[in-house]
Amino acid sequence: MLKVRFIGSFRFKLILMLVLLILIPLIVFSLLLFGWVKDIISEKYSESAIQSVRESAINIDYRLNDLKEFTNIIMTNSDFVTILKETGSKSDNAIAYENILRNFFTSREDIEGISVYSGDSFYYVGSNKGEKTEYNTGWFKNLSGSHGEIQWINTRLEKIKIMAGDFDKYYFSIGRKLVDLNTLEELGTMVVDIDEGVLEKSYKNLEGAGAVDIFIIDSQGKIISHPQKSMIGTDARDKLAVRKVMEDGRDFGKLSYREDYKDNMVIYSTCGTTGWKLVEVIPGNYLYSEIDKIKIIVIDIGIVYLVLAFCAALFFSVKLTKPMMHMMKKMKQAEGGNLNTRIDIVRKDELGHLGISFNNMLSKIKSLMEQQIEEERIKKEIELEALHAQINPHFLYNTLNTIKWMAKMQGAKNISSTVTALIKLLRVSINLSNEMITLREEIEYVKNYVLIQKIRFNEQFEINYSIDEDCMECRIPKLILQPVVENAIIYGAREDSSSHLNIEISAGRQGSGMWLKVSDNGPGIEEEALQRIFKTEKNVNKFSVVGLNNIVARIKHYFGEKYGIEITTEPGKGTSVLLNLPYNIERREA
Repeated sequence: MLKVRFIGSFRFKLILMLVLLILIPLIVFSLLLFGWVKDIISEKYSESAIQSVRESAINIDYRLNDLKEFTNIIMTNSDFVTILKETGSKSDNAIAYENILRNFFTSREDIEGISVYSGDSFYYVGSNKGEKTEYNTGWFKNLSGSHGEIQWINTRLEKIKIMAGDFDKYYFSIGRKLVDLNTLEELGTMVVDIDEGVLEKSYKNLEGAGAVDIFIIDSQGKIISHPQKSMIGTDARDKLAVRKVMEDGRDFGKLSYREDYKDNMVIYSTCGTTGWKLVEVIPGNYLYSEIDKIKIIVIDIGIVYLVLAFCAALFFSVKLTKPMMHMMKKMKQAEGGNLNTRIDIVRKDELGHLGISFNNMLSKIKSLMEQQIEEERIKKEIELEALHAQINPHFLYNTLNTIKWMAKMQGAKNISSTVTALIKLLRVSINLSNEMITLREEIEYVKNYVLIQKIRFNEQFEINYSIDEDCMECRIPKLILQPVVENAIIYGAREDSSSHLNIEISAGRQGSGMWLKVSDNGPGIEEEALQRIFKTEKNVNKFSVVGLNNIVARIKHYFGEKYGIEITTEPGKGTSVLLNLPYNIERREA
């Protein structure tokens, strides 16, 4: 038997199957779970983030509208307008005018400065700027050309003097042309500076521990406010997120995009007062950081679970395949010739039934081998007996022929016919080439034997033949009828008996078989004698030394177990021997 490698063994396949049955659902479930949780987190977070960004944008709008109302208050202040119309240029009333501006300046904490240009006059109250703001820039020209509507000026860097030092300060401004609302006379321009920190405070709570990038841009993509002040004033359109926001036509919303092989999200909301957009860029590693932690935990648990599953699969596979290993061991022993080995049956499942079948098979094989050995032994004994009777047959033929012709020459016809019958008997019995003969040949052989026995027993018995003609050509093993007739004569007609023995030989068909029957009216056969007849009896008074058991063995050998001999005997009434044979069977080789 070939040695089975572990990788190709049933045990390995069972372990692999169990591991795959555990691993595949675990992987599929984990992927589906992560995808599902990822979608949930993205949806829930985006809803919350959109709401937060919108609220921050609304808050910014509120502040900017409040600043707008503040400028309206200044413009509608009668003292402010009156003094501005009277002064025209800086005069004694300039101090009073600056006091009015200072009152407005101090009324709000978010105001960093108020500048008023009226003709050649310039009025300013607020933080101490290191340098005068240049108002000949583009935004100032736009402001001068307006008709009193609000102009929002982008954030810019200013130098502020505090005590002996200069500090950087970022301002955005609200500007408008000053107009007398009664006469619509243009009085000048006003610019109110606001600290950029006012905008930052409105979205400071959205920064997400520094992982989220949040800022305000104008309609041109310029950054108005940013936690990193160096980014203020730069063009944000180099960012993919900003380009997508500017391409989107909605006032607020959420956009997903992929950059540098990472999934990101951008949320924005438009400030209605200025048209600025509050933009929040959320990187994927921040958005899904919690699920990544869960993923690591699940992977760790999965590895532990897989190791435990493998150990469990190994344990159960060993337990399940142990009977198979035991069965393989017994099969190897049987393969080596030990047919006495048996599998211990301790299970009631399919393997138990398989073990029972294996044990039955070995028992059957052993029985068949013993039967084959016995048949071969019987066959060799028959062949050996035939060889013993075959000693120098030509010499025996020649001698008997000489006796026959001498008897004829002397007129002893009985001697001549007896010797002729003996010659025919010997010719059939010592011929080993033909194992199968016809029933006709077997009857002829019996008649020659009976002729000799009648002389021996002085005509003390009669033979009657009742043979169906359809059976005469049926082929049967030779010498199966003569020993039966001989036993009938030997045990039915003793030389010292005065009774007359009648023997009847009959044959006929029955279905697909035929029967041969030898019956007599002798004294019957005792049980001890019957047992002796069934053995190979060494009786010098008998022509054949073949017992009935040999005939039974030969019939079963040639035709099968369902054929054989049946004997019926009754003391004082006679004996009947019935031979069951197949009809017209072809010759079978041993």
